[in-house]
Amino acid sequence: MNASQRLLGLLKEEMAIYEILLELATKKTDIIIHGKIKELDETVQMERNFIKKLVELEEKRENTLKEMGKGEGVTISEVIKSLPLEEAAQFNNVKERLSAVLKELEQRNDLNMALIEQALEYVNYSIKAISEALEEDKGIYGEKGSSKGYTSLIDKKA
Repeated sequence: MNASQRLLGLLKEEMAIYEILLELATKKTDIIIHGKIKELDETVQMERNFIKKLVELEEKRENTLKEMGKGEGVTISEVIKSLPLEEAAQFNNVKERLSAVLKELEQRNDLNMALIEQALEYVNYSIKAISEALEEDKGIYGEKGSSKGYTSLIDKKA
């Protein structure tokens, strides 16, 4: 197998991992919406494992590019220009699919980030409301550490 075919194989492997990451990001949206913290943690751990694999593939890709006589930072488009038409077409197909998957992944990650920020704002608002209610009541305990009577933090009239 020549270097360009190895490079194509590496790009296809990277694309497959990015497609899995897109599936996980989509699943993560539902998990965030439903507040399933344990599942979110498991999904993030899975993502970490795939990202480690991507780092390994990226290193192999860079080594293959060096073997092909290409310098650091060379793009797929630049590689395509130096290939015969048949190989260039294969690379072009992978490049287009990879670009589409990366764009979708970016959009999904932006959505997930917005949902997490919204959830954090709600949690912070709730903590602030509870804290203010306790401050107004001057705490749960009375003088000498004895418990004061039960006071509700939520106005039942609302």
